[in-house]
Amino acid sequence: MRPQSIIRFEQAYLASIVVWGINTALGWGTQMATVEASFAPMPEMIPAGRAMLIGFTLFALFVSLLLWYFTARKASEVTKWIIVAFFGLSAVGLPFTLAGFETTGVLPVALNIVTFVLTAVAVWMLFRPDASAWFRASDGSVPPPPIA
Repeated sequence: MRPQSIIRFEQAYLASIVVWGINTALGWGTQMATVEASFAPMPEMIPAGRAMLIGFTLFALFVSLLLWYFTARKASEVTKWIIVAFFGLSAVGLPFTLAGFETTGVLPVALNIVTFVLTAVAVWMLFRPDASAWFRASDGSVPPPPIA
């Protein structure tokens, strides 16, 4: 049985993925226009640019879901630390997101902040005592806590 902190991690992390998806969908037209403008001198490359944007978006979604699965369902310490590292990178990028609100608009920035906060809650849940014991128990170093 998974501890409450892992269940809360799962809820917050999956919610952050959903908000990220909404933000991506809302800004899709702008992103495609940016790709097309970038490749305007080479119009034959526009389909490749579109494909790269679609591919990157799907890859990011796939990686996020893979990290969720191995952390929340398989108690992988490795994926836990990858999530923490990605969260650290997003913390470094957050000031730049905030600074760009005049260019991107208030809604995308607000959704980015919501995504960041949900991810912060998810990461915090990974380090609560019951989650730490669950991760330790999964590698065989500590017997699992008794089920009450």
